[in-house]
Amino acid sequence: MRESFVHSPSEIMDTIPSYRQRLPHWLNLWMPLFILVYPFILAVPALNWEKDLYREYGLIENLTVAFLAAAIVLSLRSLRRADGLVHRAWLLLLAAGAFVFLGEEISWGQHYFKWVTPEEWKEMNRQGETNLHNIKGGVEYFFTKVAREGLSLATIIGGILVPLHLRRKKADFTPGTLWFWVWPSLGGALTALLSATIRLPNSIAHQFGKVDCLPPFLGEDIGEMKECYLALFILLYALTQFRITRRLPAAGTS
Repeated sequence: MRESFVHSPSEIMDTIPSYRQRLPHWLNLWMPLFILVYPFILAVPALNWEKDLYREYGLIENLTVAFLAAAIVLSLRSLRRADGLVHRAWLLLLAAGAFVFLGEEISWGQHYFKWVTPEEWKEMNRQGETNLHNIKGGVEYFFTKVAREGLSLATIIGGILVPLHLRRKKADFTPGTLWFWVWPSLGGALTALLSATIRLPNSIAHQFGKVDCLPPFLGEDIGEMKECYLALFILLYALTQFRITRRLPAAGTS
């Protein structure tokens, strides 16, 4: 019988490695640009609807929460069709990391349910909240320096440098191998770039003592912007994993 060399769209998709997976433009292009422009919208008094709003209820904070929640769902939904034990463990780690990030972001529900922080916890926590990343000392250092800066470095290397290198080499990987699914999509490069550079205006303003002249979220609240971009990058990576796994047979099926 003569072999057919005409492949269906799903068969073609099966051979596309993760770094070449396409992502929806509204999420990987327009969303990061909107987040960048948003502080300048708030700088217009007539448009600043967050003026009297507690920071934790603002749009940037809640976008961060929404991105992480979506990333958890996509990571867990990808588990059933994961490409082996290593891939399954990686997806669980991704979901667990997003879950901890989300929990810390909302102080494990305190921002919404408004429970009172115990006195002994208030003494340990720099902001008097029920989270770990504000506990004075080594725990705060781990979350704000080791974990956050480590994630920032990973977005630069995994989200920009490696995918660009692979595209330049026109690298192709065999489905079922680690390199086929592990790299972020190059479509997340803009978000990775913004997460790495969003602090630059703030750092420059600090040198001249002009931080108060910056729009909201580019001044003292710049950390919220960076966290939002990191959360969006995690979502884009989880979406890449979901698109890879949905073309694979479910575990236990042929």
